[in-house]
Amino acid sequence: MGKGEHDSESADASHGKLRWGLGLSDLTPDLRQQLQANDDVHGAVIEQVTPGSPADNAGLQQGEVITEVDRRPVHSAAEVQKALSSVPKDSDALVLVWSNAGSTFRVLHPTQG
Repeated sequence: MGKGEHDSESADASHGKLRWGLGLSDLTPDLRQQLQANDDVHGAVIEQVTPGSPADNAGLQQGEVITEVDRRPVHSAAEVQKALSSVPKDSDALVLVWSNAGSTFRVLHPTQG
C-alpha cells in the first residue's frame, strides 16, 4: 500500500483546518447561485466551522465567502488555505468575508497551544 505521499498531503490540509477551524471549498457556479453571489465575488466558500475554533470565535459561518486574507484578494480555497497557513504562528489573520448582508472584516485569533 502506497501510504507515504497521501499522508503528508492530508496532514497539511488538516493542519490548516485544525489551526483555524475552517473547511473551505471553491466558489463554483452552482454554489454561486445558491449563495446568490455576483460574478464579482471571488474567494472560498466556508463549508464547515469547527465549534470553539478561531473561525467560530470570529463569527464565521457556513455559506459565507472569504474574499480576502490580510487585505489580499484570494480566488480559490487553495489560495485561502495558503494565505492562512502562511500567517505567523501567534499572529491574527484578518479576513474579509462576503455574505448576502454585505462584506465584513473578521479577525481570527490563533488558539493557544
